Amino acid sequence: MKAILTREFKSYFRSPIGFVFLAAFFFYASLQFVFINLRGQMTLMKYFFENISMIFIFVIPILTMRTFAEERKSKTDQLLLTAPVKVTDIVLGKFFAAAGVLLLAVVATMFYVLVLNSYGEPVFSEIFIGYLGLFLMGTFFISLGMFLSSLTQSQVIAAVSTLVIVFFLWFSSSLSLNFAAMMSGVFHWLGVFLDWLVDFLAINNRFADFTLGVLNFVPVFYFVSLTALFLLLTVCVIEKRRWK
Repeated sequence: MKAILTREFKSYFRSPIGFVFLAAFFFYASLQFVFINLRGQMTLMKYFFENISMIFIFVIPILTMRTFAEERKSKTDQLLLTAPVKVTDIVLGKFFAAAGVLLLAVVATMFYVLVLNSYGEPVFSEIFIGYLGLFLMGTFFISLGMFLSSLTQSQVIAAVSTLVIVFFLWFSSSLSLNFAAMMSGVFHWLGVFLDWLVDFLAINNRFADFTLGVLNFVPVFYFVSLTALFLLLTVCVIEKRRWK
């Protein structure tokens, strides 16, 4: 796995993808920091985290679109699949490589905390929890993007499908879908369940606790379990192709 991780991590910076991702994220984060914290003269980073999390919807699909789709299109995936390497190691190696690029982006913005510290007294524990939530959410997006990349040969389809699904999960709670009101009689229980499911799956609802500096079990479980689920699904897809 280490060899795959190293190869994949370096590949992000042998092509423009890694630099585009870092530049886009850091540029957007810098704008938010200037307008929200510096111009607003506040050390609270709640609104900063809320705003920069939005950029993940658009830049992480770029980071993950090539993980499997590119190799499948060029047929070079057969070399990897026939090598004496576990599929789990292949998937985790690619995942940790993408997560490493994400971590670079997140850590780079921690410079802003030092700036805030020179102007006021930020609550470091709350800021750390906010950054933890940002990273956990990013890794979930990566695992989802990798899974969708494993299903297609087209990087464009992989990127667009990831963007659409993440976009829907982010704004699903804002759609005001009242299934309980739509379903009456014997199906009312189904409407209540669907309302609960949409509310639970809404990413912004789960991320809200992190932005407030509150570390709760439910949002941590939400991101970690979904990340593990999509990594497992990716392994299953690759295993199926390996034994065809």
